[in-house]
Amino acid sequence: MSGTSRKGPVFDPGLCRCCGALKKCRLLNHEYDWQGKKEVYSDMFVDCFGLMLSHLDGSELERLICATCVLRLRDASAFRGQVLRCEETLLQASIHVHGENVTPEVKQEPEVKLEERPEEVSEPPEAPEDDVMDPDYVDDGVDNGDLDVTVAKPKKSLKKEKKKVKRREKRGKRELVEKMRKTGERLRKLEKIEIQPAVEKKRVVDADYKAYKDCVTLVESSFVCPFDTSFSDYFCVYCRQVFTDPDKLREHTLTHDPSAYKDIVTAVKKLPQIDVHRIDCRLCPVKIDTLDMFKDHLNNVHGMTFYPNPSDFLIYKLTLTNLTCLECNQTFGFFHALRKHMAEHFGTCICDVCGAHYFEERMLILHQKTHQRIDENFPCKDCGKNFKSKHSRYLHEARTHKKEPAYQCVKCDAVLFSYTLRYRHMIEVHGEERLFPCEHCDRAYDSRKSLREHNRRSHLKIFKHQCDLCDKRFYLPSRLKEHMATHTGERNYRCEYCGKSYPRLRGLKVHMQSHGAEKKFRCTLCGAAFTQNVNLRNHVKRQHQSLDLDEFHD
Repeated sequence: MSGTSRKGPVFDPGLCRCCGALKKCRLLNHEYDWQGKKEVYSDMFVDCFGLMLSHLDGSELERLICATCVLRLRDASAFRGQVLRCEETLLQASIHVHGENVTPEVKQEPEVKLEERPEEVSEPPEAPEDDVMDPDYVDDGVDNGDLDVTVAKPKKSLKKEKKKVKRREKRGKRELVEKMRKTGERLRKLEKIEIQPAVEKKRVVDADYKAYKDCVTLVESSFVCPFDTSFSDYFCVYCRQVFTDPDKLREHTLTHDPSAYKDIVTAVKKLPQIDVHRIDCRLCPVKIDTLDMFKDHLNNVHGMTFYPNPSDFLIYKLTLTNLTCLECNQTFGFFHALRKHMAEHFGTCICDVCGAHYFEERMLILHQKTHQRIDENFPCKDCGKNFKSKHSRYLHEARTHKKEPAYQCVKCDAVLFSYTLRYRHMIEVHGEERLFPCEHCDRAYDSRKSLREHNRRSHLKIFKHQCDLCDKRFYLPSRLKEHMATHTGERNYRCEYCGKSYPRLRGLKVHMQSHGAEKKFRCTLCGAAFTQNVNLRNHVKRQHQSLDLDEFHD
């Protein structure tokens, strides 16, 4: 993602063309401010190395440099400036030594300090102009009256100082000339050495950036369908619209521009998921069936680099039912089970206790809590019931004790009392298409759970609950419990209006319709009215046994 700091544009992440790493980068040919100075990195390459960089007028992603390489470039530029300054100093010194009529600088003669007696700190009287010091004067330590000053052999000391200064100057000149001679020899040796052309260092591309580029290339150059999921619902990665039918998801995704995917995939932390039901090239009308064919096609025909790795993104062929793993051909009834299975092939987060595989670290952490001996409980303050998470306790308190809705709709401000009500709300209010047809009959359901129960009950005939007193079997334990009332004679379901009791709840529900619904079925002989046709037929059997029942069939 690109951004702008107070010093200039910044790309994070970006591929540095100097070291090949995926880091936070800047533009090579943009002017940046550093410590009050303006710097353009492409110009610094020219100044330091005489290197003209290519593709500086192309895409921004092709002309990036990371902060590490910028620091090295600044060091090289500073070193170049240091060398130039030293060369300038050396040339000036050479001109000074070998130039004509050049008078060497002579240091100023050192002053001769006069020693005062500690008893008197006053300055001595100024001597007259004609009072000149005798050149043969020697200090004999005798007091000279008022002028109490001792000078130790001034004539010889001045001569010695001058000789020392001259000797230092000569020695400095000899050392400078020797340095210049050695420098000249080194330069001549360097001129004789044949300069070898620089060998271009092979750029090492970061693995994460390589996976990112492969995924973006695949989406932008083919008709594959990127998607996101929540359990077994499919989401459009561009607008987050939800689908249950993969065909409608693919049809909808074609309405979006695939070039927007490169910005979306960088923001998503989860492993990208790609539906390869249709691959076909977007750049030309070639039909392609497999990723290997698409890879060869891009490399050979369009000259694009594409090296897909199975662990870079998850590949599926989405169908409404019977989803198949493309690695081992194992079949699953719904997507959530398939994705959990895919973690066994490509999940890098592995539980060290049981070996379970996960794609994300957070899911592994949640799984590892199940192995802990002491489970952390979150008791309800009102009734003392324990829950495994704070969220579960919050939902319990909101629904049971506070009587407040707790399920927020993601598309509006509505808050519902249960997950089921929110599910219905998304279908009825926001028009989400959630229809799961049965592949064995013409029935359809609005949830996978209902479809699964229908298949087990109606088609697979999975009846695990058997009556101990007869051979009847039932799909649900509640149905077995209702059936047991036929053996015991219990009639636990009583009507609150008329007092009639029934052994099954369904019987009571049918009866309750007689109290609130319109009585459409009327007997033509006695005028008795009923809410259901079955009740009319039973009435005729009991009260009018000698008549033909077909006359009363409505």
